[in-house]
Amino acid sequence: MKSLKIKFLVGAVAIAIFFGVLTFLKCGNTFSPEKKIEGIEEVGVSFENFSIPKDVRVVGIGEGSHGNKEFQIAKKEVLQKVVNEGDGRSISFELSVGEGAMINDAIHESETDLTELVGELSYPLYDTEEIVDLLSWMRDFNQNVPYEESIMLYGVDMQGAYKSIEYMQGLCEQGTSFFTEDEKETIMSLDADSEDYASERDFFDGLSNRLLATEDIESKQLGVVVKALVQSIDAPEFGGYDNEYGIHRDKSMAENLKTFSEIEEARGYTQVVITAHNGHVMKGSQLQGQKNDKYPTMGENINKLFEGSYYCIGTEFYNGTVNIHTAGTYDDEYVRANHDFCSEDPLAYQAKFFEGKKYCLDFDSVKEDNSKVYKVLHSKIFTALVGEGYNLNNEMEKGERFKCNITERYDAMIYYFEATPIDTIHY
Repeated sequence: MKSLKIKFLVGAVAIAIFFGVLTFLKCGNTFSPEKKIEGIEEVGVSFENFSIPKDVRVVGIGEGSHGNKEFQIAKKEVLQKVVNEGDGRSISFELSVGEGAMINDAIHESETDLTELVGELSYPLYDTEEIVDLLSWMRDFNQNVPYEESIMLYGVDMQGAYKSIEYMQGLCEQGTSFFTEDEKETIMSLDADSEDYASERDFFDGLSNRLLATEDIESKQLGVVVKALVQSIDAPEFGGYDNEYGIHRDKSMAENLKTFSEIEEARGYTQVVITAHNGHVMKGSQLQGQKNDKYPTMGENINKLFEGSYYCIGTEFYNGTVNIHTAGTYDDEYVRANHDFCSEDPLAYQAKFFEGKKYCLDFDSVKEDNSKVYKVLHSKIFTALVGEGYNLNNEMEKGERFKCNITERYDAMIYYFEATPIDTIHY
């Protein structure tokens, strides 16, 4: 009996010590990301003092989510920096190629109402004042220069291929000279609302090749619009086995960017800007723990196509209220709502200590002698990766975060302590 009492007391003491240690660690912030990292001010800089390498051919600017104002503003900031300090005059969006062409036309003339235009896009996440502000700046710039020296906006996504048909049919109605009379007849016979256009794959392939082979800039740009139809027709079934659709989509976006880059080089510009969700622009694999060559992201494909001349900038928040499409709601029932997230990224937490609660970090600037920052930067930490289509699984599975060594995914990051939700204009 005495032996049992002793064992009980020993066990009770051990349990008390265990919980005491946990309480101490919790109160002492030992495992919490919410603490200042020594030396962070020595390497973190404001965006004004942030430098993008002038010798890279592609500058990527990602979004930790599609639903935050700060990340949309970052698109304009990066584009302006490349235009003013680098050697680029274009930005490519995660947007259907046909819609990109439609927007590009609008920023080269003054008649189109840009606010109405963003409300017609198939991606409501671009239906914001921030995107209107970006397009307005591009249009203002373009009013004072010839087309050959203007800023271009491209779409690279093969999704929404029906927009390519609508765009081409609009050109035919305007009496375009880009197509022959026989080509116009075929284009006008297409039904953009059905999948019947798949039977015209050979026609699209031949038309795209003809347009891309010309010397005319606008013909080449139109050639990519047609090429997106071929990519859409060739795509595996959505949601199929082994993520084949996602692999095809990211590969197609990278290939379209490469073609637009060649068009830009013909204009005399060596750099292009690409913007998309972090999950697309980052290097490596689409899935955690998978090999890059099996599930390559768009960024990984870009890095290979441009032989490593790709500078990838991610965006990240510590606390974020994100505006997200509610999964399963479409057409007239379409719903967006705000949801709160915490990335628990210790480097994002450091934004709290910078002016405006925002800073930039070029990873190459962090040398090993900056031991505290270097150690965190080169360890596996959580980073925000909030997608569209919110449902309860987001809360249960914490799918809004991605754990990785971020130096393997990005070359730099723009960190925000807090991020605010977009406010869509028409939805």
